[in-house]
Amino acid sequence: MKAALLKSPNELCISEVTKPQCPDGGILVKMDACAICPTDVKMLRKGQRDLVYPRILGHEVAGTITEDKSGKYSVGDRVQVWPGIACGECVACSKGMDNMCKNQGIIGFNFDGGFAEYLAVPEGNVIRNGVNVIPDNVSSEEAALTEPLACCIHAQERCSLKAGESVLIFGAGTMGQLCSESSIGKGCQSIVVEPSPERKNINATAVFDPDADLYNNVMEVTSGRGADVIMLTTPKAAIDSNLLSMAAQGGRICIFSGLNSKEPERTLDMNLIHYHELSIVGAYGCTSSSDTHALEMISSELIDVKKFIQKRVSLDDLNKGIDAVENSRVLKCVVNEF
Repeated sequence: MKAALLKSPNELCISEVTKPQCPDGGILVKMDACAICPTDVKMLRKGQRDLVYPRILGHEVAGTITEDKSGKYSVGDRVQVWPGIACGECVACSKGMDNMCKNQGIIGFNFDGGFAEYLAVPEGNVIRNGVNVIPDNVSSEEAALTEPLACCIHAQERCSLKAGESVLIFGAGTMGQLCSESSIGKGCQSIVVEPSPERKNINATAVFDPDADLYNNVMEVTSGRGADVIMLTTPKAAIDSNLLSMAAQGGRICIFSGLNSKEPERTLDMNLIHYHELSIVGAYGCTSSSDTHALEMISSELIDVKKFIQKRVSLDDLNKGIDAVENSRVLKCVVNEF
């Protein structure tokens, strides 16, 4: 079959590889759509903590089942696949934290992914209900954006975001905008910080530049309280005491985007955390339950993901799509011809 194989950093080749077999307890999927994630770009250029070479990338996937050995699905079902592979038995899995499974695998990272004609989904995904049948009113392209929305939902769950609260979001890329829209959908106030003029016309309560007036602007919108949740969807956001000062009492700061591995340390005023009872939480990927929830939101038309798809390419032209995402010419690009 045809696949985009990453052999080493910056060595991505469209190659003929062996078609995978349907795993015992799993399913075999013919790919219909696979969206390009900035993490795919990162893995191509620099590698990633969970990446194992050689690898077929692609973890935002949707397709049609051609073979089922799980007994849970039917050939011909259109499905969206959560990228996680979990044991279902460790402490993390028992707590519903299957994205933290100690035996974790990830499709497109250390298991072959969706930039190929076929995708083998192992039993460790199926047993966590990681395969979701796509409703008739949702296209495969839309379903491929389930995973990024699920990451936003998971981050909100990590922050215990509640209706009526305010969220300060740094970055108005796809993830920042999805965080904003899903926060508004929960009945929250969404304040987005973004320097690019072309990304300011978005669904948010307010959009500000990351300049010297930011603190005062945030305080004005939140009636002097500060933000209940601060979501960092870009590694370019400064994580410092100025950031903490914009949090409300009892506020939660979410490290949503991975930081530069060469500069992971930050200096913070710990007294701000102490006296204001602030919490700093991390959010990595999504759980199988947040993935299912995300597809339900798309199907219920609570979130319109179609508008984020600004380019479509064939598998042969994957590098053109990667270039468009890498250089911020589009929000999302979907591979829809294999």
